Amino acid sequence: MEIKEIILKKLSEALSPLFIEVEDQSHLHANHNESAKAGGTHFKISIKSEEFNNIKPIERHRIAMNILKEEFNNGLHAVSFDLKDSKD
Repeated sequence: MEIKEIILKKLSEALSPLFIEVEDQSHLHANHNESAKAGGTHFKISIKSEEFNNIKPIERHRIAMNILKEEFNNGLHAVSFDLKDSKD
């Protein structure tokens, strides 16, 4: 299973999102990260979830990062998050 699929699966299972988008942006970093040329290292992730209701943005980020902690040991290098609650 590709890392993008793993990310999507883990976040979907943990957060039951109303909306989720996982975009591989590794190609944008290939000039300074050799492994990015193959993809799967840098992602932009947008999530809208009721799980984020009444939670501060920094805590939303911590939750998402904790869900993906294993992937950072397996080739994931960087993630940009856009995390919204169900009211956003």
